[in-house]
Amino acid sequence: MGKMVALIAVKGQSDRVPTKNIRPFADTSLLELKLSQIKQVASIDEIVVSSEDEKVLDLARPFEVTLHHRDPIHSKSSSPMSKVYSYLATEVAESGDHIVWIPVTNPLAEAPIYEEAIQFFKKMDTQTYDSLISVHEVKDYIIYKGKPLNFQPNPWPRSQDLKDTYEINFAVNILPRDKMVEWGSLHGVNPYYYPVPEESAMDIDFPIDFEICEYIYKKNKGLK
Repeated sequence: MGKMVALIAVKGQSDRVPTKNIRPFADTSLLELKLSQIKQVASIDEIVVSSEDEKVLDLARPFEVTLHHRDPIHSKSSSPMSKVYSYLATEVAESGDHIVWIPVTNPLAEAPIYEEAIQFFKKMDTQTYDSLISVHEVKDYIIYKGKPLNFQPNPWPRSQDLKDTYEINFAVNILPRDKMVEWGSLHGVNPYYYPVPEESAMDIDFPIDFEICEYIYKKNKGLK
């Protein structure tokens, strides 16, 4: 199967939640928390933290991970993500065969989720699937182009009976490094959509998300 490299790309700044990756989060920060979680994953051979910001790299240094000084042009909001993905995968060319892309913005996703996902990926039928990307089931009424997407309006269904609609949450993504370069994406041609509980995959994108995740984290850890 080859070497598994956890690639953690962390910008110093964030448009919607300023410095969200390194600002205080309960008794830690999102970056430090994620590194402490990933260090517990036995199936990961190397951890690479990529950033254009020295503050980020300094915060990661005590965890004894590989530091990648990212070209600042690939940290700008205007940079197409396809180019960023290809660039980062190219930069870790000598590190490993497979990339385990792990955002720091899913603080409630802990080590077992990553370990189980990697073990599943290793046993996956590679003739059928070329990548793994985490999802969770959506129990909401979705409208697309003015029409119900995942329900029939008559008779009206219960929300718990809504099925077969999923959201990509990016908590864990695994794919061959060379394919990430080629695709400029984490999403392969034939990905396996790997289910992760929604409560574990909560993503911080807005200030309210930061507050909710921090509250749950504190509650889970018995912190005040």
